[in-house]
Amino acid sequence: MVQKQEFKSKDKYKKNLKKIVYETILTSIGPGFAVATMTVFWNSIGMNQTAIGFVQMAFTIVICVLDFPMGYIADRFNRKALNIIGDIGVAIIFVFYSISKNIYMVLIAECSLGLFMAMTNGVDQGFIKYNCDKIDETGKLFKKTNVEIYTARYIALLTATILGGFIAKYSVRLSLGISFIPYFIGGLIALKIEDYNEKLNKTHNNPLIDMVNSFKAIIKERKTRIYLISYILGREITHPQIWVFTPLLIMVGVPIEIVSIGWVFNYLMQIIGGQISKKMIHLETSKKFAIPICIEICWMFILVINTNIVTVWLFALNGLVHGLIEGNLVTVLQESIKNEIQTSVISIASTGAKLLYVPLVYIINYLGNTKLQYALLGECCIFIPMCIITYTKLKELEKV
Repeated sequence: MVQKQEFKSKDKYKKNLKKIVYETILTSIGPGFAVATMTVFWNSIGMNQTAIGFVQMAFTIVICVLDFPMGYIADRFNRKALNIIGDIGVAIIFVFYSISKNIYMVLIAECSLGLFMAMTNGVDQGFIKYNCDKIDETGKLFKKTNVEIYTARYIALLTATILGGFIAKYSVRLSLGISFIPYFIGGLIALKIEDYNEKLNKTHNNPLIDMVNSFKAIIKERKTRIYLISYILGREITHPQIWVFTPLLIMVGVPIEIVSIGWVFNYLMQIIGGQISKKMIHLETSKKFAIPICIEICWMFILVINTNIVTVWLFALNGLVHGLIEGNLVTVLQESIKNEIQTSVISIASTGAKLLYVPLVYIINYLGNTKLQYALLGECCIFIPMCIITYTKLKELEKV
């Protein structure tokens, strides 16, 4: 009888997890339809690399300011409501983005995306962790599910990029507006997801003080701080330079109609990276961090030294590194904290990543506006010292 009840209990978590997985994948692939031609779209309304860096910086500032407060509100009050509003909101804004005619409309769209993405950011990861733990207390299911979800996302992004490339041949704006579909469907699925996890207990009647206390409680642990930093650096080392990929392809003579193939290779390498990361689950965290970082630095230096029609395709290794890092490092981070603050810790990680991205995206694009290879050189000069320090800290943790 006890076993039967336990089976029924686990069955509801399995069904819930399945919905969460579908919603997570759908709400991560939307931008894939237009990512290969976004620079072309921005250029068509009069934006250069510096202007692109500016609007990306504005988006990042908004999501950075709102990320942790929204994560706290989700954990403290209602994760499900914020997840639904965030998904539907992003869907609507992509339609608005597709009809933007100048930098001001793009700026409004980017800031609105920041608001709605902050609402939903981290909720999915928290849902995944809690439901996996209820099904399998050993944590093996969570490790496996996290890596498999990221791999599935890369496959979905690859598919979206290929479709987006065909659509962009007829209309770049349509390839941007069609991002509405996966987010809207994801929002509908989010209506069916149940939040079984406990709410975060308040420590003070003043919500601002309570939020600050929650933040302090999360980062006071040295291990959590170091895992946060390693995840942030691993995530952002593959991020700011993506906006110079399309210009680099065009610079070396790749026809605009097949530029999207470059992004297809990028996402294909993310899938390969995700598959390889499954074999890295049991490695020490320092190795999970160091191996992809070394690969990233190497390919960027090669392009700085010599960019041509052959070497430019090494940019696809950016996707491989992304695939190697995401699933494994976020898993380590989530395992270091309690289930009821999962959304909050992912929000802190996202906020930290954005704080790093805000100056980086402007600096990297500013350098790229002078010479595209300077963007990659600047990336290497900024990240190498930080990554070396973080690696030594991870090694210290492993000796304890």
